[in-house]
Amino acid sequence: MKHQTIILTGLLLVAGYLLYTVFAPFFIPLFWAAVFAIVLYPYYIWILGRTRLGRNLSAFIACVTIGVFIVVPMALLGSQIAKEVFGIYQWAQEYVKTVSAQAHQTPVFLPPYIAAFIRRYVDVSNAELNSIFTASIQEVASWLVGGMTGFVKSFAQMVFNAALAFFAMFYIFRDGWRLLAVGMRIVPLSAHDKERFLERISRVIQATVIGGLFVGAVQGLLGGLAFWAAGLGAPVLWGFAMFLLSFLPGIGTAMVWVPGSVYLFIIGDYLGGTALMLWGIFVVGLVDNFLRPLIISEAANLHPLLVFFSIIGAVDAFGLIGVIAGPLILSIAGAAVEIYEEAYHT
Repeated sequence: MKHQTIILTGLLLVAGYLLYTVFAPFFIPLFWAAVFAIVLYPYYIWILGRTRLGRNLSAFIACVTIGVFIVVPMALLGSQIAKEVFGIYQWAQEYVKTVSAQAHQTPVFLPPYIAAFIRRYVDVSNAELNSIFTASIQEVASWLVGGMTGFVKSFAQMVFNAALAFFAMFYIFRDGWRLLAVGMRIVPLSAHDKERFLERISRVIQATVIGGLFVGAVQGLLGGLAFWAAGLGAPVLWGFAMFLLSFLPGIGTAMVWVPGSVYLFIIGDYLGGTALMLWGIFVVGLVDNFLRPLIISEAANLHPLLVFFSIIGAVDAFGLIGVIAGPLILSIAGAAVEIYEEAYHT
């Protein structure tokens, strides 16, 4: 019997390693498929109950409608962002020509007293200051265009991963209850503890995804409005950048509004620069630092401080999926501690 146990354990380990090797390249799309299937499962159940078309067709309808709801707005947004990036690039080219034509005059991007202050402590001419600034402008413009080019080049891979995610989500909708039943039989816990784990995992995932999208949308909207009010170009582009970077807690949106504020200070718009900085710190920043942990902690019954650090640590360890994986790991650990406490200290 002992030898059989050793052999079976070895076979399970080998099979587990081989399964990991096979599925590792598809981990990201499978992870997102599972996450969104859990979040949107009530929608699938609603379609199944209202249409009575069976699990296959109901899962197909759910995936198609979800895809349309995501793809159409993203296509419209992407078109606007592409226009704004091209506009920034054109502005940069015209600005470089203007500065080059006035190479020996006081830099047009600096107030005269700032240029004089720099020359007092640094041995640099007007031409050199202009050259430094134009090089920086060209680098930023090239970076934006390069980013768009890289996005276009990776578009095929993104479409492939999205197709895999929707393909997997279809089967999770249709057969997820069977997979769940198998998992419930394997896990060596009582029915009550299994239900506790499942309930907590579901709550955390739903709160993280829905709360994260809501917080990101609020931050992107507030940031885009601030850039528009400050007279900075491409508010949709910068608002969308804040939306994406909002999933990096603490510093994400600051990577956009801090350079914008610095730019306003450089060109002499001190009121606009100060207003944008204060808006970023006390409005956009507080939405992220307080609202996101609060939403997740309320849903998962976890302390906001622990949620905050779990997100930061998981993003550092796993990338973007850490936004969900961090609170999820923390929640599972909390449930395990509760079960252990009930089993051995009651």
